[in-house]
This record gives sequence, structure tokens and C-alpha cells, in this order.
Amino acid sequence: MSDIVVVGSVNIDLTTHLPRWPQVGETVTATQTQVGLGGKGANQAVAAARLGAKVSLIGAVGADGFGQQVTALLAEANLSLALETRAEDATGMAFIDVGPDGDNIIRLAPGANAALTPEIILRHAPLIARSKVLLLQNEIPLAASLQAAQIARQHGVTVIMDPAPAPQPMWAADTLAQFDILTPNAHEAALITGHLPGGLPEGEMTATALTTLGPRGAIVTLGAQGVAWHIGEAQGRKAAPKVNAVDTVGAGDCFNGTLAVFLAEGAAPQQAIEMAVDAAALATTRQGAAAAAPTLSDLLAFRSERAAPSLTTH
Repeated sequence: MSDIVVVGSVNIDLTTHLPRWPQVGETVTATQTQVGLGGKGANQAVAAARLGAKVSLIGAVGADGFGQQVTALLAEANLSLALETRAEDATGMAFIDVGPDGDNIIRLAPGANAALTPEIILRHAPLIARSKVLLLQNEIPLAASLQAAQIARQHGVTVIMDPAPAPQPMWAADTLAQFDILTPNAHEAALITGHLPGGLPEGEMTATALTTLGPRGAIVTLGAQGVAWHIGEAQGRKAAPKVNAVDTVGAGDCFNGTLAVFLAEGAAPQQAIEMAVDAAALATTRQGAAAAAPTLSDLLAFRSERAAPSLTTH
């Protein structure tokens, strides 16, 4: 039995670190390049596994060298793999530019990720049904995610959806209602509600507004500011710890993977959120996406080295 099942994307990440952002038509020499494992599904799965959870990943890769590379990296991360190998599709690729302040621009080529279908998900229904938490994102076809969510909810499995990249057009209320917990960032939350939260208090109001559209709970992530949430009868906000960020790629995936781990272990939502905020902050101090996710010992040491910001609930 896997504590967590992730249904999502698997990519190879091609990352360049830039001394400054180029103008249109300008060439800027990168200070560093990296080739590594990525894709929101893979990133979330690795983040959860590094914290000690039993994690299964359902996804698709191409029958190419990149597919072999990412499959080997996923196996090294102690994941149980349910991957479709697509001879007719290339492995998904993300082209990531990281600026001097750690912010990033990502260009995505879905490749085999776009071939995941509800029929493929149905083949893995027993795996989803026996889990405690299902993690989803928006780098695979929505129909596949909805099929996975339906299986999970029929068996009492908590469904977390990170609506990233932001759907265009944004999902209607009947789609949002298929998920137990929605975890948009401020931009994605604005596309759903029509209001961009400018800080944690507004983020809390936005999370509450999101729950009126269908999901049982919502967590709005606001980057370096922290997060705000409304889940069930509880709502609140938590400031993120101050860190020297070098690379924000994958921080949101780390947040979601960590959230899933502690919810699967039976933690109260606000406790799981507190751990997830700190894990995501720690991940930004390291380069890479999946590679930046902390182990449990890393996370506990990070928390013990600093006084955690107060948790506000009501």
C-alpha cells in the first residue's frame, strides 16, 4: 500500500542560470547549466518520498534516452513506478531560465505527459483506492486527473489538486468540486475568484472564497510571504521563514508533497501546512527542482535552528 499516489507529469529539466534577464533578441551567456529530473508530478512524488512516505507515481514517458534517464532517477528516489512508455511520443521537457534573484521562467513541452488518458488511469485504480492521499497537478490532461479524483473519492482518499500551470480557461465550479483541497498560488487564485490577493490577510479571504466554489478546502500560496488557508471549519495563515533563496523552481511542488505526507500521517491541516511551508522555504535555498526537496532530517534540523513564525488560526 502506498501512503500517497501522485498522478502527474514526468519531465527532463534543462536549466540555465542567468546573470541577468536578456532583452528580446539579445544573447546572454549562462553562468551554469543543469540537466535533471522534473515535472510537477515527479517533483511532488520525490518530495514526499524524501520525507519517508511510501509513494507511487502514475505517469508517462517517451521511449527515448530522456525517458530512460528520468525512469532511473525516479527509481533511485525509492518510488513505486506505474509509468506508461510511449514509443510515439518524446519525454516531456521543461526549459527553465533562473534569474539572478532565483526567480524563473519556464517553457514546457508536454510530450508523453499529454498522452495520459482516463483508460490508463483506470488500469491503476486499485493503487489509487488503497492510498491515503492523491496528488494532482495540471501538467497532464484534465480528463485523466478527474478520473483519478473520482476513484480516490469513491474510496475515501483525500484529493489535493495544484492547479498549475493555470488552466486556460479556468475550470468551472463543477470541476473544482471534484477536489478536496485546492492549492493555487496567488495568480491562479485570482483567475478563479477574480481577485488577486495582495498579502496573507487577503489570501485568507481568497481561500474562503475558493471553498464556496466546490472544494472542501483551499490553500493559497503567496511565495516568500507564506500561505493562507480555509479547510473545513479552520482557517488561518502562516508567514514563510526568511531564507536566502537561490532557486524557486519546484518550491510549490515541495510544498504539496510535504503537505500530502503529513496529512497522510494524520496531522491536522494547519500542522501539515506549517511543515510544508518550512520545507518549501528550505527547498529554495538549493538549486534544482526534485533535487532540492529536503529529507525529514533536513526539515527537522531547519525547524530546530530557528524559531518558527507564529501560526495564526481562528
